[in-house]
Amino acid sequence: MTNITHKEYIHEVKLIAENVHKEVLEEHPEDSHERDELMYERVNEQIDSHMWVVYYSYNLRVIAHTSNQDAYQDIYSDEDLGSIVSEQGFKGLHSTIAYFAMVADVNAAIDEL
Repeated sequence: MTNITHKEYIHEVKLIAENVHKEVLEEHPEDSHERDELMYERVNEQIDSHMWVVYYSYNLRVIAHTSNQDAYQDIYSDEDLGSIVSEQGFKGLHSTIAYFAMVADVNAAIDEL
């Protein structure tokens, strides 16, 4: 398992949040509705391709350091999770949980900016 410290995790979350926030504000300085939608899209894009979500060896560390382990519950039911496990195994489940947790953490960090 690849080790990520809590400090590294929080730093990465804040860095992503700051970069996305800055980028979107530069593109849409006045239209807050457009800005909110674009912010949501950019966060999802950044996390979807982030190595801590893509590579299974990082997933459990993300889950260990997040305070949003249950963020996936807004999207997936227990039945859905069962399907993920049967189709992709526990690695697929861990990746799903890590993705939604990291998205929630970055969104929370953006809200604090």
